[in-house]
Amino acid sequence: MKTTFTFAESPAYSLSGTTTEPKAVTRYEKAFSMNVSYFEHVVVFRQKIRFKAGEVSVRGTLEYMTCNDQKCLPPDDIDFTIPVN
Repeated sequence: MKTTFTFAESPAYSLSGTTTEPKAVTRYEKAFSMNVSYFEHVVVFRQKIRFKAGEVSVRGTLEYMTCNDQKCLPPDDIDFTIPVN
């Protein structure tokens, strides 16, 4: 499952474009009998936001899944709030 971000709608800000990510590593994994794309060590996702007010809190949900060479854990959601001054 691909990592996704869902941002809460707000009158205080609007999204500009879509969330971007660096190029993932893709290789065939025997354990899953398919090509798998993943990030190693650290990954930075970026989302441009246009602010319509002074102090704003950007809210949303991150959905992700973690795997090793034998299995994947079920997808998980993390709610986030990022204060911007």
